[in-house]
Amino acid sequence: MKKYLGLFILFVFTSLTPSSEASEATPVEMQVKTVTLDSTSQTPVVILESPQENKLLPIWIGNNEAASIAMELEHVVTPRPLTHDLIRNILQGLGATLHRITITDLRDSTYYATITLKLKGQEVQIDSRPSDAIAVALKMKAPIFASTQVLAKARPLPSPSKQREGMRKSLGIQVQDLTPELASLFDLQVTQGVLVADVELGSAASDAGLIRGDIILKVNDKPVQKTTNLEAILKGVKKPAQLKLEVLRQGKPTTVVVDLPG
Repeated sequence: MKKYLGLFILFVFTSLTPSSEASEATPVEMQVKTVTLDSTSQTPVVILESPQENKLLPIWIGNNEAASIAMELEHVVTPRPLTHDLIRNILQGLGATLHRITITDLRDSTYYATITLKLKGQEVQIDSRPSDAIAVALKMKAPIFASTQVLAKARPLPSPSKQREGMRKSLGIQVQDLTPELASLFDLQVTQGVLVADVELGSAASDAGLIRGDIILKVNDKPVQKTTNLEAILKGVKKPAQLKLEVLRQGKPTTVVVDLPG
């Protein structure tokens, strides 16, 4: 009887082992590829990528968190510490180091993450929203990971509108409207314009020197208050053409001339 009971326990244990191992599979290291805007929901999306695994992980986030991540990517220094700066300062003041952050799961369209700290020789895990965890990780130069579980459940990338897809093909940029909230976070005097969320390497905009974080105010002396204005201007341009962009770069006005091939 004891023999059969032992075999039964062994069978139950081994049948549970695979799922346990799957949940503890080695996470994949990720990098922040860009922060963009979902044209359908008008919600910011931070896109993580794993060059080694050739995988992308889009996570829909709030405006404030998107601005914080974008500012860190562009090395923008604010006059006073914002929320994620404060978190970094508190952790550093306590002598804690940020070991890593991990995007752990996706349940009911909500992503989950943990922040792993090292304090006085002990490892501490803290539950966090992925957007906050990513922002703090960038500020503290800590690695970002995603579990194999969440990568398997990842939602597809947001589809750009036809107009914005055309803008990406012609200029090689992704943009979003500059809202008063974003202007406040960037400590800008302007409240209208088009924020450059991403610039493709080798594109016309990249070759001209346009960079992520630039705010387009005018194109060929025509005011650009929203993405729809920029789309309308580009639609009326006959190629080959030259575009003179008046932009705001880290609070300073500058001019970028883009040559559009035929």
